Amino acid sequence: MRLRSAEKAAGADAPSVGRLLSAVQLHDYDALLFDLDGTLVDTMPLHHRAYAEVFAARGAELSLVDYMASVGAPARAAIPLMAQAAGMLPATPEEVLAIHRAKKIAFTQILRTSAPQALAASRLIEAAGERKLALVSSGNRDGVMAILETMGWTAVFGAVVSGDDVVNGKPDPEPYLKAAAMLGVVPARCLVLEDAEAGLASGRAAGMSVIDVTQFS
Repeated sequence: MRLRSAEKAAGADAPSVGRLLSAVQLHDYDALLFDLDGTLVDTMPLHHRAYAEVFAARGAELSLVDYMASVGAPARAAIPLMAQAAGMLPATPEEVLAIHRAKKIAFTQILRTSAPQALAASRLIEAAGERKLALVSSGNRDGVMAILETMGWTAVFGAVVSGDDVVNGKPDPEPYLKAAAMLGVVPARCLVLEDAEAGLASGRAAGMSVIDVTQFS
């Protein structure tokens, strides 16, 4: 068993799981490369809550709609967009770093009492059999590892690539190419599972097959 408990994936409804498993021809691939937020788990409400707390402390209000508009981009690119949407003056590099650090602390605190919901794609962790698995997220490494620990997935992935581990984030192919290299698998034998266009574009640019998991939700 790759999952710590079956309950962790209980939120993935049976019809969505069935359609996704039917669509994925596992025998065509040596590795499955997963995005995290919005693909394996629904952490978006928790991330928004953390950012909203940080912006509120600065006298600004960040709506869920404005937060979602920045999803998929690395924090260094997303935070200025969120700040602008929240009515703040253009964020300086120092302010971006300060917001990023404060959000990491807030998110970790939230995870102590609120576990994210597992999504349909999480069932592929078990269905993958002996195929290699990688996690490729635009999130910061501390936040990614905190989620993996909460879900019981710290020993599941042979490679974990976060936004902190690359120079060029999604939609650049660097994150997925780095993960494939870490696994020792050629890109053409990798399947990427993503929920955002930036991630799908990253996988395609890396020469990998991609599946948009939102088609099965």
